[in-house]
Amino acid sequence: MNKITPNKKIYAIVICYNSSPAIDSLYNKIDKNLFDKIYFFDDNSTDDSFEKAKKFDWIVIKNNTNLGHGGNLKKAIETAFLDGADYACEIHADNQYNPNSLVAAKDFFEKDYGLIIGSRFVNKNPFLKDGMPFLRYFANKIMSTFTSKLLSIDLTEFHTGYKIFGRKFYEKVPFKNCSNDYLFSFQIILQAKYFNLKYGEISISSSYEGFRTSCNYYRGFFYLLNNFREILFYFLAKMKLFNNKIFPK
Repeated sequence: MNKITPNKKIYAIVICYNSSPAIDSLYNKIDKNLFDKIYFFDDNSTDDSFEKAKKFDWIVIKNNTNLGHGGNLKKAIETAFLDGADYACEIHADNQYNPNSLVAAKDFFEKDYGLIIGSRFVNKNPFLKDGMPFLRYFANKIMSTFTSKLLSIDLTEFHTGYKIFGRKFYEKVPFKNCSNDYLFSFQIILQAKYFNLKYGEISISSSYEGFRTSCNYYRGFFYLLNNFREILFYFLAKMKLFNNKIFPK
């Protein structure tokens, strides 16, 4: 039983690809009293991530093939809710985000929010406070502000790897139709708005020193271009002009 909301089951879903150097420190950092179960999903890493993760008392699953960032997360979400979770907290194995930030989401848990976003921009500047690289900070801030204003989605950040999924998200949103790549993380926020789920955000901290497995700038560029495509599809679906499998009728 977790110590945040005893009447809700909260699972950690750790997603991993070639994050061996950070696994020990991540495990030690996680407050085990915050979660009812901890799952570790290794996306067919080519290093010894799987072997290292098996040393610890979390449930370790290795994919037979590489599913991609979004594909691995889809599998993690599905597994957690089929196992009885009320909430599933996405944690990256490279230890970039503080895994214990979900303590700030207590009110959202009690009010059955469908999606909770961990934002680095709530009441702070991560470039100055956390050492976020300026190009990442600038692109993220501009795109997040643009998307928030354009789509009337009240969030300060859209491009974050710390999210908490609620059972209502799992039951109502066709997230399995989303991308198997990093674009998944953007699409599901638009889906939460499209399906009128209750959503909110909490402040999180992040680290950019040492080992990290963030999306590189080349892939990040195409990720941002695809954001505009998804925004267009969202608008077309809302205006009932065109629907696809992500934004269906």
